[in-house]
Amino acid sequence: MFGSKPLYSDDLAAALGVSVRTLQVATHAVHGVSLHHYLRLKRLWAVRVQLMTGGDGLTVKAAALGNGFWHLGDFSRSYRLAFGEAPSETLARGRRPLHLAIGA
Repeated sequence: MFGSKPLYSDDLAAALGVSVRTLQVATHAVHGVSLHHYLRLKRLWAVRVQLMTGGDGLTVKAAALGNGFWHLGDFSRSYRLAFGEAPSETLARGRRPLHLAIGA
């Protein structure tokens, strides 16, 4: 996320004053993954944080869309692959009272 909007390669490159290609090379050199993969993981983590801390009004759909995931099926598969659970499971755990979450 870049402030409160999803972060994309063009936006990031422009903000840093470099080309997208330069950013791709640097991301691969530092993180060992493509820029696209890295930014997708950052957005997945942003959703995860929202789901873990979200209130009663938050939905998985709202968190996903708010972080730039437009195809919810792909989002759900990517989320499960990255974190080993469905986004709805994270949200449910995030909504439990703290004393229950600690003992679980």
